[in-house]
Amino acid sequence: MNGVVFNIGGNKYRLVVEMQYRAGIAWVKFIGTHAQYDRIIVETVNDH
Repeated sequence: MNGVVFNIGGNKYRLVVEMQYRAGIAWVKFIGTHAQYDRIIVETVNDH
């Protein structure tokens, strides 16, 4: 995954975005609290 993780809300939340840079497309794959992010496997977040 060409993923980017953003810390938002003063590092309280995480946003995981998959990027297709050539096409200029971004897909939101996950948004949740920092604690929720710690419980996921980022590489498989799209598999659920």
